[in-house]
Amino acid sequence: MTKKIVNSVKYIGLLSLVLLSVIACERDFENIGVGLVDNNEFATSDTIFEVIAYNKNVESSRVDGIPEYLLGILEDDNFGYIKTLFVSQLGLPTSTDFGNNVSIDAVILDIPYYATREDNYSDGKPQFKLDSIFGNQETEYNISVYESGTFLNALEPLDPTKNKKYYSNETYNEKTLLYSQLFNPERNDTVLYVKRRFLDDDSNTVDDTDTIKAENSIPSIKMSLDTVFFRNNFINQQNTGVLDSRDSFIDFFRGIIIKAEEDVNKDGSLMALAMSNANVRIYYTNTILTDETDTDLNNDGDTDDTDVPVRTKQTMIFPLSGIRANQYNRDYLGSLASINERFVSPDLINGEDKLYIQGASGSMGVVELLLSDDAINEMRDKNWLINEANLTLYLDDNSFTQEKVPDQLLLYNYDDNSQILDVITEVQVGGIGGVLERDEDNKPIKYKFRITDYISEFLKSDDEKPVKFGLKVFHSTDVPLVIDDTNIDDFSWIAKGVVLKGNKLLDENDPQRLKLEIFYTINND
Repeated sequence: MTKKIVNSVKYIGLLSLVLLSVIACERDFENIGVGLVDNNEFATSDTIFEVIAYNKNVESSRVDGIPEYLLGILEDDNFGYIKTLFVSQLGLPTSTDFGNNVSIDAVILDIPYYATREDNYSDGKPQFKLDSIFGNQETEYNISVYESGTFLNALEPLDPTKNKKYYSNETYNEKTLLYSQLFNPERNDTVLYVKRRFLDDDSNTVDDTDTIKAENSIPSIKMSLDTVFFRNNFINQQNTGVLDSRDSFIDFFRGIIIKAEEDVNKDGSLMALAMSNANVRIYYTNTILTDETDTDLNNDGDTDDTDVPVRTKQTMIFPLSGIRANQYNRDYLGSLASINERFVSPDLINGEDKLYIQGASGSMGVVELLLSDDAINEMRDKNWLINEANLTLYLDDNSFTQEKVPDQLLLYNYDDNSQILDVITEVQVGGIGGVLERDEDNKPIKYKFRITDYISEFLKSDDEKPVKFGLKVFHSTDVPLVIDDTNIDDFSWIAKGVVLKGNKLLDENDPQRLKLEIFYTINND
């Protein structure tokens, strides 16, 4: 806590200094310009400092309360294999009164895709493009749904004053199997057909079929769950108190687990899904006592009877809400790039030729600036004015296909797990940078980070060495919400990865080799 307060005060103080410096620069700009042109008192130059960079495996990341969750399996030549599991509590609808003489027609777990509607039509029906899916969408793999046997605590059991955090390596008890089938994404799966068999006394016939279209016709995953289980654990519990409150409900029914499981091969697909819009829908029929008006409901020849039993179609919706979390299972041994060796024995002395940066509890990089004591003393003694300091990381051309790479990476203070000064002071010009840059053919080429203010403040300080930098996939939770929000959260849900060129290339003169570039001004006096 003390360190955070000190860091906060430091950032606030530095920001104040930056603002004052801007005012001072605006006041004195004319005189400084004259000195540069007329007196040759200042000279600008640039130099390169070496760095070392190496890979680090991310054992786990926080996966509760995130914007989207991962479901599926994927094998990648660069990053090996990932398989995911999703767990969630269910919320209660406004009313949990199922009524009398209940018969279940279907129980559907519905999970919307992220999808974009296309202009073309097929047989008069709109077509969709599924977004946020990686891998082979044509390959089937197995998805199973279980009743969860693990109670999902909202508070830390050892310290109830704190909310419990859920991480990607936690395990969950798979209790009752509710569904298991081969699956592959269907981009135009927008309609559900529910057969109603209980509107008369013969359950062997289909009395009516409901055609249910998704809101805005967005496609979704639809899984038919075990109706016997939901009769025993939902319908038959309506008078036991289980459905009377959320606390009693989640204690009795602890949630569902959705699990991807490979079949013969691992060539599947990984989906990012908005689970906050998912739900379990129970389609059922009950008996409602109805007074006749102008319709002969009981076929007795008149329309003046009261309390006529009428079989009526109903739907009750249980949203996936409360605590939701992912589990990531990774296997790097199958990667053609032999990435696991880089995690087991990274070269901490010389650095490495490639950096493997991946989200979803994948991998990250560590970057160290090789500034000798002599170099630091020279810069301080000569009072270098740092005009620009950059770290530029280029995509590795010799790795396997790199098409869906992260849109942005984050460089941060690895030692303190905190933001670098430039994130705060340079916010008006994009902060520290790290956004993916592409060439004229839209090919991804590099990520560039500006650490100008950090280097400037380091030279003004008494610190003996620069901090180590961490390099990871950027997430929206990495954006500071307030000026003293300097800690880096360990949320991670973006599964994209990228292979970058490191510092130890075969060609030391390769212009894309990772290094620190500094542009500076010195006083010639």
